[in-house]
Amino acid sequence: MPTIIVTKPFPFAVDGNHVIQIEVGEQEVSERCAIVAVEHLEYATLAGEPKAERKPRSKP
Repeated sequence: MPTIIVTKPFPFAVDGNHVIQIEVGEQEVSERCAIVAVEHLEYATLAGEPKAERKPRSKP
């Protein structure tokens, strides 16, 4: 199970029906939860990885 560093709490549906709250701090979570938190929501980073610098958004 991956460990993530959560910067903003979020709800996560464990099995599609049972929703839990993932709190701020270091959390050991399922692979699916880590992908959602890190890649989709961007509310967490993987523990042990350096913080990625965000690219500024270009203005039209």
